Amino acid sequence: MTAQVRILYIEDDRGGAELLRSYLTQFNWLVTLAVDGHSALAQYHASKFDIVLIDQTLPDITGLEVLRELNRLDEFPPATIMVTGTGDEQTAVTAMKYGADDYIVKDVDGIYFELLPTVINRALERRELRRNQQRLMLEQSRLIEELRAFNYAVAHDLKQPLSVLQTSTHLLERFLEDPTSERAKHKLTQMSETIDKMNDTLEALILFARIRETTLVEFQAVDMLELVKKVCQHLDDMIEETQAVILIPDSLPSALGYEPWIERIWVNYLSNALKYGGNPPRIEVGASVQPNGSVHYWVKDNGDGLTREEQTQLFIPFSRLRERQEEGHGLGLAIVNLITRRLGGEVTASSTPGEGSTFGFILTEAALL
Repeated sequence: MTAQVRILYIEDDRGGAELLRSYLTQFNWLVTLAVDGHSALAQYHASKFDIVLIDQTLPDITGLEVLRELNRLDEFPPATIMVTGTGDEQTAVTAMKYGADDYIVKDVDGIYFELLPTVINRALERRELRRNQQRLMLEQSRLIEELRAFNYAVAHDLKQPLSVLQTSTHLLERFLEDPTSERAKHKLTQMSETIDKMNDTLEALILFARIRETTLVEFQAVDMLELVKKVCQHLDDMIEETQAVILIPDSLPSALGYEPWIERIWVNYLSNALKYGGNPPRIEVGASVQPNGSVHYWVKDNGDGLTREEQTQLFIPFSRLRERQEEGHGLGLAIVNLITRRLGGEVTASSTPGEGSTFGFILTEAALL
């Protein structure tokens, strides 16, 4: 079902404004009236509108000043149309300069009533086009940053292990002159670990690319409680090794999404909590339903916590925090962020040095659909 178009009409002639509102309601548009500029701006910020119709002559400030204020305060302003009987060509030019989508002159015969629906629809189409362009530019910017990160990975994360392998091979040739040499065994172990790290990095790169390239996934209701329990079973060896305590509630709200991807989120958050939690780790899993029908899921650890500067680096591909420099490939949280965005949600993180960290993600609650 298409959402009802919300129109704010700023006009000090109450009689004319009511006539126009009555006319526009036949198109199933919801029209709100404002008699001056300041009250119109207050109404706009209290309840966002899709389109604003502005008369130039108002009792407090001009329609042009209202238009300029809307475009100054709002990152993505509404479609705007100047509707006035006192304007001239210069007013029309200035209105367009300030961001108006169109300009229509009121006539005494009321013919502009018949023109206005077409002008409004045209302005709404341009507004939607601008919004789509803005989304594409944002996605393009994200893609460029991610590609830069990929270049860094190829130049550093893969080149450096290869250098280690190359050096180790030369040393191994010398050490093997003595078959009982412990140094040879050590080098073999080091080479094996380096190969494992390279393999992990390549697998993460492939997964990152695969998620980006996937155009369609089948959304379904995901039983979060069962999924968390399943992930904990996979991490059983790690849990036992660290002597961790994981507190899981008796129930968790279900969410709408793609289970294999959501499982990856839980694996990342829980394994990080096990690695960087306290000694031993004490981990809490929880969720809270938000007023807008979404669910905020979270994993809280008892680790050292993160500084404000470190928190700004979270979810950026290939960024590693100081205590994690030697571990991982720096793609885990970036993959979590990408998955959550693809599922229509967002990631969250909060931390206080010395008091642990809480990582979360927000998805739509399945029960509402």
